[in-house]
Amino acid sequence: MLSVIGESGLSDASSLHPSVITANGVLDTTDFDLQSKGWWFNTERQLTLVQDSDGKVTLPGNTLSFSLSNVHNLAPAEKVRYSKRGNRLYDTFKHSDVIGHPITVDITVRLSVEDLPSVAFNYVMHDAAYNMYVNDDGDNFKTDKLFNRRVEAWQRLYAEHLKVTAANALDNPTAQRLRMAGAGSHRSPNTVGSYR
Repeated sequence: MLSVIGESGLSDASSLHPSVITANGVLDTTDFDLQSKGWWFNTERQLTLVQDSDGKVTLPGNTLSFSLSNVHNLAPAEKVRYSKRGNRLYDTFKHSDVIGHPITVDITVRLSVEDLPSVAFNYVMHDAAYNMYVNDDGDNFKTDKLFNRRVEAWQRLYAEHLKVTAANALDNPTAQRLRMAGAGSHRSPNTVGSYR
């Protein structure tokens, strides 16, 4: 990041040099923006959180966001009943952080940059370098080169995400509901609009 603005690198990331402080801020923001989207590598699925002796449910300290697991049978209002307040769950119906029972959730957590998969680390590196250079009022030619590297890194990251999650258009909730309802199961493949 320092090299893109014409400065030499440092071995100590905790340096009080103004450029290092700026670089650390850009890196933190870039990393947060990426991880808050929720990826295969930082999402914990169907994690059951239990209440403490006061009936309160504490979220892990690195929680960015959460959602209830298995919500397909819940009423729409129940799906958004709980929110994150500090490091605890909050019941927006009861206006209280006393939940009183275990809750199963999907949690997006923030990992340290060093713990990211290489493809995600690579994207953070290129995005942070691009942001650092743009913030330093860099010239258009180098900005375009850094932007292109950033786009290529994003494409590799997203391709890996699709591969790991085995993304399929038939897996989306609408397609699954149609399949369960039997929609289209009697269509003839030989004639448009006809049924067997």
